Amino acid sequence: MVAHSRRLSLLELVELNPDADISVSMDRIVQAAKLSRAEAVDRLNEAARRFGVRLAAGSAKELGLATFEKWLNPKEAEYVPSVRALNLFCHVFGSVEPLDILARSHGLGWRVIDGDDAKLLELARTEREIKALRERKRKIEAEL
Repeated sequence: MVAHSRRLSLLELVELNPDADISVSMDRIVQAAKLSRAEAVDRLNEAARRFGVRLAAGSAKELGLATFEKWLNPKEAEYVPSVRALNLFCHVFGSVEPLDILARSHGLGWRVIDGDDAKLLELARTEREIKALRERKRKIEAEL
Protein backbone atom coordinates (compact mmCIF):
# COMPACT_ATOMS: atom_id res chain seq x y z
CA MET A 1 0.00 0.00 0.00
CA VAL A 2 1.32 3.43 -0.90
CA ALA A 3 1.28 5.99 1.87
CA HIS A 4 0.92 9.60 0.94
CA SER A 5 1.31 12.51 3.26
CA ARG A 6 -0.47 15.31 1.48
CA ARG A 7 -3.81 16.38 2.94
CA LEU A 8 -6.89 15.63 0.90
CA SER A 9 -9.42 18.31 0.12
CA LEU A 10 -13.11 17.61 0.68
CA LEU A 11 -13.38 16.90 -3.05
CA GLU A 12 -10.64 14.26 -2.83
CA LEU A 13 -11.83 12.21 0.13
CA VAL A 14 -11.52 8.49 -0.45
CA GLU A 15 -14.75 6.85 -1.58
CA LEU A 16 -13.81 3.35 -2.66
CA ASN A 17 -17.42 2.50 -3.47
CA PRO A 18 -18.41 5.15 -6.01
CA ASP A 19 -21.20 3.03 -7.55
CA ALA A 20 -24.07 5.35 -6.59
CA ASP A 21 -22.21 8.42 -7.87
CA ILE A 22 -21.44 6.66 -11.13
CA SER A 23 -25.11 5.67 -11.51
CA VAL A 24 -26.23 9.26 -10.96
CA SER A 25 -23.64 10.49 -13.46
CA MET A 26 -24.73 7.95 -16.09
CA ASP A 27 -28.39 8.86 -15.58
CA ARG A 28 -27.60 12.56 -15.98
CA ILE A 29 -25.64 11.86 -19.18
CA VAL A 30 -28.49 9.83 -20.70
CA GLN A 31 -30.98 12.58 -19.83
CA ALA A 32 -28.71 15.24 -21.37
CA ALA A 33 -28.51 13.17 -24.55
CA LYS A 34 -32.29 13.55 -24.87
CA LEU A 35 -32.68 9.86 -25.67
CA SER A 36 -35.17 7.45 -24.26
CA ARG A 37 -33.68 4.71 -22.15
CA ALA A 38 -34.58 2.23 -24.90
CA GLU A 39 -32.71 4.34 -27.48
CA ALA A 40 -29.72 4.52 -25.16
CA VAL A 41 -29.72 0.73 -24.76
CA ASP A 42 -29.92 0.33 -28.55
CA ARG A 43 -26.88 2.59 -29.00
CA LEU A 44 -24.94 0.72 -26.34
CA ASN A 45 -25.79 -2.69 -27.82
CA GLU A 46 -24.85 -1.50 -31.32
CA ALA A 47 -21.49 -0.20 -30.08
CA ALA A 48 -20.94 -3.38 -28.05
CA ARG A 49 -21.40 -5.49 -31.19
CA ARG A 50 -19.10 -3.22 -33.19
CA PHE A 51 -16.30 -3.27 -30.59
CA GLY A 52 -16.80 -6.79 -29.26
CA VAL A 53 -17.68 -5.69 -25.71
CA ARG A 54 -19.97 -7.87 -23.65
CA LEU A 55 -22.44 -5.75 -21.69
CA ALA A 56 -24.63 -8.39 -20.12
CA ALA A 57 -23.83 -11.04 -17.55
CA GLY A 58 -24.82 -14.67 -17.75
CA SER A 59 -26.22 -16.04 -20.98
CA ALA A 60 -27.72 -12.74 -22.20
CA LYS A 61 -26.35 -11.65 -25.56
CA GLU A 62 -27.32 -7.99 -25.19
CA LEU A 63 -27.95 -5.45 -22.50
CA GLY A 64 -31.62 -5.35 -21.59
CA LEU A 65 -33.63 -2.29 -20.69
CA ALA A 66 -34.37 -3.60 -17.18
CA THR A 67 -30.67 -4.05 -16.40
CA PHE A 68 -29.83 -0.66 -17.88
CA GLU A 69 -32.50 0.95 -15.67
CA LYS A 70 -30.83 -0.66 -12.67
CA TRP A 71 -27.40 0.61 -13.73
CA LEU A 72 -28.83 4.14 -13.67
CA ASN A 73 -30.48 3.71 -10.26
CA PRO A 74 -28.12 4.58 -7.38
CA LYS A 75 -30.16 2.39 -5.02
CA GLU A 76 -29.55 -0.78 -7.07
CA ALA A 77 -26.17 -1.73 -5.57
CA GLU A 78 -26.29 -5.23 -7.05
CA TYR A 79 -26.39 -3.95 -10.63
CA VAL A 80 -23.17 -2.19 -11.56
CA PRO A 81 -21.73 -2.02 -15.08
CA SER A 82 -18.38 -3.71 -15.63
CA VAL A 83 -15.37 -1.52 -16.31
CA ARG A 84 -15.61 -2.50 -19.99
CA ALA A 85 -19.29 -1.55 -20.07
CA LEU A 86 -18.54 1.74 -18.31
CA ASN A 87 -15.78 2.47 -20.81
CA LEU A 88 -18.14 1.75 -23.71
CA PHE A 89 -20.84 3.94 -22.13
CA CYS A 90 -18.38 6.84 -21.94
CA HIS A 91 -17.42 6.30 -25.58
CA VAL A 92 -21.01 6.12 -26.81
CA PHE A 93 -22.10 9.23 -24.92
CA GLY A 94 -18.87 11.20 -25.32
CA SER A 95 -18.34 11.84 -21.62
CA VAL A 96 -15.45 10.87 -19.34
CA GLU A 97 -17.37 11.80 -16.18
CA PRO A 98 -18.23 8.25 -14.96
CA LEU A 99 -14.63 7.09 -15.45
CA ASP A 100 -13.40 10.27 -13.76
CA ILE A 101 -15.59 9.50 -10.74
CA LEU A 102 -14.04 6.03 -10.61
CA ALA A 103 -10.50 7.44 -10.90
CA ARG A 104 -11.08 10.12 -8.24
CA SER A 105 -12.54 7.57 -5.81
CA HIS A 106 -9.06 6.47 -4.72
CA GLY A 107 -8.23 9.86 -3.22
CA LEU A 108 -4.81 9.80 -4.89
CA GLY A 109 -5.45 12.82 -7.07
CA TRP A 110 -6.15 10.75 -10.19
CA ARG A 111 -8.33 12.29 -12.89
CA VAL A 112 -9.60 11.33 -16.33
CA ILE A 113 -9.32 14.27 -18.69
CA ASP A 114 -10.52 14.89 -22.21
CA GLY A 115 -8.44 16.01 -25.18
CA ASP A 116 -8.81 19.73 -24.52
CA ASP A 117 -7.73 19.37 -20.90
CA ALA A 118 -4.81 17.17 -21.99
CA LYS A 119 -3.67 19.95 -24.34
CA LEU A 120 -3.97 22.52 -21.54
CA LEU A 121 -1.92 20.27 -19.27
CA GLU A 122 0.74 19.85 -21.94
CA LEU A 123 0.78 23.62 -22.49
CA ALA A 124 1.21 24.27 -18.75
CA ARG A 125 4.04 21.74 -18.49
CA THR A 126 5.73 23.24 -21.55
CA GLU A 127 5.42 26.74 -20.06
CA ARG A 128 6.98 25.50 -16.81
CA GLU A 129 9.82 23.90 -18.78
CA ILE A 130 10.38 27.12 -20.76
CA LYS A 131 10.52 29.11 -17.51
CA ALA A 132 13.09 26.70 -16.05
CA LEU A 133 15.17 26.87 -19.24
CA ARG A 134 15.10 30.70 -19.20
CA GLU A 135 16.28 30.67 -15.59
CA ARG A 136 19.06 28.25 -16.49
CA LYS A 137 20.02 30.47 -19.45
CA ARG A 138 20.20 33.54 -17.17
CA LYS A 139 22.48 31.68 -14.74
CA ILE A 140 24.79 30.58 -17.57
CA GLU A 141 24.89 34.10 -19.03
CA ALA A 142 25.70 35.51 -15.58
CA GLU A 143 28.66 33.14 -15.30
CA LEU A 144 30.13 34.31 -18.64
